[in-house]
Amino acid sequence: MDQGPTNAAPAPWEVVELEAFQTPQHTQASQWKRSWRVATAWMLGNRADRRQAALESELRALPEVKLAHWAPSVDWTPAAMSLHRALAAYQEAPLVLFVSPPHGGHADIVGHWAGQHGIECLEVPTFAERMAGELAWVTAAAPAKRWAIPALERHFLRHAYGLQGVRALVERAQGGRLGQGVLGCDSWSYAFLKQAVGLEGVPVLTLQGLEGAQLADYFSQAAGQCPPVYSTRTRQPVLEDSPKQKGVFKELQQLAAHSRGHLGIAWHYWRERLREPAEDARAHSGNRSDHGETSLWLLDTLADAELPADTGDLATLLLHTLLIHGGLEDQALAHVLPFSEHEIVSVRFALASRGMLHCHQGRWQVAPLSYASVRQLLESRHYLVDPL
Repeated sequence: MDQGPTNAAPAPWEVVELEAFQTPQHTQASQWKRSWRVATAWMLGNRADRRQAALESELRALPEVKLAHWAPSVDWTPAAMSLHRALAAYQEAPLVLFVSPPHGGHADIVGHWAGQHGIECLEVPTFAERMAGELAWVTAAAPAKRWAIPALERHFLRHAYGLQGVRALVERAQGGRLGQGVLGCDSWSYAFLKQAVGLEGVPVLTLQGLEGAQLADYFSQAAGQCPPVYSTRTRQPVLEDSPKQKGVFKELQQLAAHSRGHLGIAWHYWRERLREPAEDARAHSGNRSDHGETSLWLLDTLADAELPADTGDLATLLLHTLLIHGGLEDQALAHVLPFSEHEIVSVRFALASRGMLHCHQGRWQVAPLSYASVRQLLESRHYLVDPL
């Protein structure tokens, strides 16, 4: 990607209008491969390649200190700078939305942007305030010329009164009564609010999807001096230290397709699948690069938490509800699902034990490594899905 012009955002931080978002090449092929793997595992049983299994048995997960160095958390600050440049074209718009998929960084990006420019962020209403449809947090935007909401999904509930705040916010802002607001929003929440509240005429921005070569550039630069990385499935290079090396991005292109070009999702796969040789296996030639230095290995990038084909309606609806809210607390689930609290907690526990859910800051969310299979299931059952 061209990095020369000052108004062009360097990869992977290109901010585009939502309609211009493109998934990477071979995304459909990635989904088909995942479905085929599930089908063959069911028909033939789990017959892992012995050579791959033997290699993986000699590997171990990286300790946190090495992960922090070779797979550091995503710094969304450059994306906030790109968002600032993109917002220059929307100075007259009363509202601008910036959306990303789950784990996609929209809250951090809008929060960084607001902090960089001294713009006030509206407080998140409490669960009780959302349930009652209170509008105090909306009124707080009136005195400000510019204001921001990093995570709009935290400001509503799919409930009789739970949408009143967002509905009032949109109506007042579009009527010119609230200055200009920049709203970060989960892409699933955006899809729901577009139907439930109406967001006609509101500009929507997002980060452009990444290809494998862009992921390679990002992971290389983020890690600094990182050993070469090889695939345990193909034993071919995934990432090498030489920028002139060609043809080493196939595995990362598959990762880009599997994650639909979203850096946040791809980062979780990268971090969870990196391995290093165990202490007693370092002398094996298969665990060293051609130059004799210790190498890292990447487990099968398409191996993620899969939903069983017979996933029931309650589990499916619970997963969809969590996605359109960007995650929910246990107490909120009972108010937005038409099931008893006992049924909800039982299914939520079962999904969490399968690795489909995780708890972050007290809110249950679809886990990053299960997101692809959950999205595919919901799409196949004709649920409302996000545009990304």
